[in-house]
Amino acid sequence: MNRKSTSSTLVPIYHSAHSTMSRKLIFTLLASIAVHTAVAYQLIHKVDNEQHTISMGSVKAPINMTFSTVTLPEPTPEPQPKPKPKIEQPPEPEPIKPPKPKKDAVVIPDPIAEVEPEPEPEIEEDVTEDIPEPPVEEQVVKSAVEETDFEGLNDEPVFISEPEIVNWVEPRYPRIAQRRNQQGVVMLEVRVDINGKAMSIDILESSGFDALDKSAISAVRHWKFKAQKRNDTYVESLVHVPVAFQLN
Repeated sequence: MNRKSTSSTLVPIYHSAHSTMSRKLIFTLLASIAVHTAVAYQLIHKVDNEQHTISMGSVKAPINMTFSTVTLPEPTPEPQPKPKPKIEQPPEPEPIKPPKPKKDAVVIPDPIAEVEPEPEPEIEEDVTEDIPEPPVEEQVVKSAVEETDFEGLNDEPVFISEPEIVNWVEPRYPRIAQRRNQQGVVMLEVRVDINGKAMSIDILESSGFDALDKSAISAVRHWKFKAQKRNDTYVESLVHVPVAFQLN
């Protein structure tokens, strides 16, 4: 008996606790729904306010659109090419006619007047006196002077076998002759004036090489010789000068 009474009292207690928890859960759900509803309402109300604000702003400040006409510049006409100037060709020159030959005027000489010969004057015979001839001594002196002058003008240059050289210039040995090993002796004949300078130079014997001969003549042309005298008078002289070219 006791066991049955105990079981009967426990069942109601179990049902009362379960109902209490269900009520709390329902209240919680309702509160949550209310909160979410309030939040949603606030959000919707805020969006509506923003939309109203935007619409009011658009009404208070309408957008004014102004249109301005732009005049386009007229297109500039393309410059037309200038016509090329016509080149006028010069007229052809007229052919030059040769001048007509002038006829030489014929000069008719005046008639020559005949000159009558004058009568020859009579020549009176003059008595000429004999002029005495000059003394013989004067003629001898004059002829002697004329002979000495004539001989002095035709004096030949004095030949000097051993000339004295006052100023000597060493001949230059041509490089081309050195490279070709050319050697030889040039014999020159020099005509010396009264001042001791070379008037003319001739080659008596060639060295066999043109370069050596020219070098010898070029050097001797600048030499100065001792002037020679004859009867206390300076005269021209003729000398023979050998110029040797030799390689060591």
